[in-house]
Amino acid sequence: MISIIFNTMNIYLFWILFLALWAIVPLMIIKGRVDEAPKIQTSPKVKAKKKGWFN
Repeated sequence: MISIIFNTMNIYLFWILFLALWAIVPLMIIKGRVDEAPKIQTSPKVKAKKKGWFN
């Protein structure tokens, strides 16, 4: 009798955790994509002058 109760509790616990995982993972993915906004450059990048044969 007790093992039946524990089995049903384990099944309910499994589904609660499983559905919670399916709810949290897409939110984490969406949140991660929002954080990848383009960064504004405050100063222009200075390119090093290449030294060639005749420069």
